[in-house]
Amino acid sequence: MRVILENKTAEIVEKKSRFIANIFYVESVETAEEKLAEIKKKYYDAKHNCFAYIIGTNGEQVKSSDDGEPQGTAGHPMLDILKGNELTNCIAIVTRYFGGTLLGTGGLVRAYSDSLKAAIALAEFSEIKTAYEVQFDLNYDDYGKVEKLVQNYNNSENSIYSLDKTFEDVVKLRYLVSQDIFDSFKNEIVNMTRGKTTLDERISRTYFVANNKIKYL
Repeated sequence: MRVILENKTAEIVEKKSRFIANIFYVESVETAEEKLAEIKKKYYDAKHNCFAYIIGTNGEQVKSSDDGEPQGTAGHPMLDILKGNELTNCIAIVTRYFGGTLLGTGGLVRAYSDSLKAAIALAEFSEIKTAYEVQFDLNYDDYGKVEKLVQNYNNSENSIYSLDKTFEDVVKLRYLVSQDIFDSFKNEIVNMTRGKTTLDERISRTYFVANNKIKYL
């Protein structure tokens, strides 16, 4: 699954009807409803504000609406497009200003779909990943070795993110480590520190990266 990194807008005109597509990143159903309310307020004089949203790390929550258009001509095709692009935590809203000419069911499906596709084409995405958030407690003598190990892992792929470092009686290092390398990473730390390192905690996380920052889902 993927998320969009920036909200995007695109517009097409079909037989004088304007179709304005907005796609937003949202964190919850409540946030999606807020975005829908904002768009309805912004385009208060529009005839239709059709929408579709998908929420959840596995797209568990979905909803769509034709908002007065013939059934199945707007919301459901938009939802299919979001699913086809493997998107989640997003809401797509297409506003229609009626141009005076009926488009028919096929024409409506194409217009709502094409406007949303145009907005998606402008967007950048981030893949949703799973990882362990972990904290290692180690001696000061071993700190440089562990940091070098992290650098070596990230030379090939950025699979470990440094979240926090605390220097007290021991060094506390908090990382986000991809699940597929966690066991080998932990074992290497244990070996190089001669078993003196303590794995303080391990939490499973679902996340994506936006502007070089971690965002949890």
